[in-house]
Amino acid sequence: MFVKDNLNSGARALVLSGDLGDGHRQAARALAEACSTGAVPWVQAETVDFLQQIHPHLHPFIRYGFLQGVEKAPFVYGYLYRKTRSSEGLSFPFQCFLTMGLRRLAALVEEKRPDVIVCTFPLAAAAVSLLKSRTGLGTPLVTVITDHTDHSLWLNPNTDLYLVGSEHVSAALRLRGIPQTSVCVTGIPVRPCFSEVPDQAELRRKLGLKPDLPVVLVMGGGCGLLSEETRELIRSSVVRRHIQLIFICGSNDAARTQLEKDLQQSPTPNIRITGFIDNIHEWMGSADLLVTKPGGLTTSEAAAAGLPMLLYKPIPGQEEDNASVLERAGLAVIAAKERMLRDQLLELVENRAALYVMRTSAMRFRRKRSVETAWEAIMKLQPANCLNIEARKALTVRGAQAGT
Repeated sequence: MFVKDNLNSGARALVLSGDLGDGHRQAARALAEACSTGAVPWVQAETVDFLQQIHPHLHPFIRYGFLQGVEKAPFVYGYLYRKTRSSEGLSFPFQCFLTMGLRRLAALVEEKRPDVIVCTFPLAAAAVSLLKSRTGLGTPLVTVITDHTDHSLWLNPNTDLYLVGSEHVSAALRLRGIPQTSVCVTGIPVRPCFSEVPDQAELRRKLGLKPDLPVVLVMGGGCGLLSEETRELIRSSVVRRHIQLIFICGSNDAARTQLEKDLQQSPTPNIRITGFIDNIHEWMGSADLLVTKPGGLTTSEAAAAGLPMLLYKPIPGQEEDNASVLERAGLAVIAAKERMLRDQLLELVENRAALYVMRTSAMRFRRKRSVETAWEAIMKLQPANCLNIEARKALTVRGAQAGT
């Protein structure tokens, strides 16, 4: 057993993420990169994908099912989201699912011996909470909420600290009975490069963009959930003549292939199509407007870059919540229906005054030191011993009895 007064230089952090959508993973990346690049030199952070580690065989099916459900049955997803929004405690299926992986999670914690566990993925936070309840694990648990809203799935007993993106979420957690001392408003963690981009004109030269035509990015998140309606922008003669349109498809190769076929039918140098890119901060810095789904991470990155947003068809659930928060804050406009997208895009691009106001609102909304502030809050926690031998033996026995 080791004892410290607080988490100090050389502290080991285990960051648990998940790839159901790209936001959880990018938040974890931002936190870990700050440690490896010297911005936060006093922490050694290691990132692990929770689902891949704990349920390696189920993981591909879970991911596929989730993405298909969101894309094909968004209203079912929204119904379940609302139904469970204020639930207290995990449902029985969730408890069974998490219990199945507790032995692997315990082994991971025992192997890494972290001073703190940071979760950017709600199922990971729930699993660590369950592990602490069943074993007496004393390692501090920090949950990073990667949406601009609250939901019961993020909230678990045995959580020492919640890091949230805004005062709006902080107030919502207090209404749920979370002590104010257990909540810190840091901003959703994004890499510093998003708020430190060079001059727009310089970036356009670097990226080979025309200096005199507006630049609009079209994104569907890291999983590339681009819709049929966004493809219609390629066919719009007005858009093609007056806007430089950049489609970023993420890891969705099928969407990229279809868009490239559309473009081949009527080529124009004003439209580009790309897959996953690592310099998205430069493209955001070069753009006048972002058309995107309202995920917490993508919108936080855009806000950090001071980029106005047109939020397209938010799905019921956290996307609708995120969109409402961003619209009220003045940095985004919602295009809720298919026919609204092209007209609102053209209206915004032609209204430089409106874009200026939205850009100013984005700069007010953003938190430039989100990652550093997050680690500063985490380092104030009191550490405890890692999973002790007796607790691990008890968990192993329970797991064997359960057949896990």
